[in-house]
Amino acid sequence: MNAVAKKEAQRKSILDMEKSLLHLPQIQLEPKHYIAGGMYARELFMPKGSAVTGKIHIKEHLVILCGDVSVATDDGVIRYTGYCTFVGAPGSKRALYMHEDTVWTAIHTTDKLTVEECESTLVTNSYEEFLKIAGDTLCLTS
Repeated sequence: MNAVAKKEAQRKSILDMEKSLLHLPQIQLEPKHYIAGGMYARELFMPKGSAVTGKIHIKEHLVILCGDVSVATDDGVIRYTGYCTFVGAPGSKRALYMHEDTVWTAIHTTDKLTVEECESTLVTNSYEEFLKIAGDTLCLTS
């Protein structure tokens, strides 16, 4: 399987997981939002045993986390423990399972001044919309 086909298969797997999770009892997660100095940060506490999926990120961003979490991405599953920082690629959507309580913070650059404006320009819920914004090449090679 070539790299593009593998990435597409991983994305389908994450979308399928998301559909399955929607049939299970839902928990309410309360994000904290921060806007300062051309940056927007979204912090989320997720309890042990929870499984979540995220939105599709339009731009490159940083993720800082503390906890113990398995993360399914376009490139496979990675388990992060303790305190970790990594770069998230444009087009990334993740599915997470918390082995322990985890705090996850995504940090984006932006010129927007409200949470709603930030979210409308930094994330989307569909790969189709992402493709319109970023183009086929970026979406499949990020």
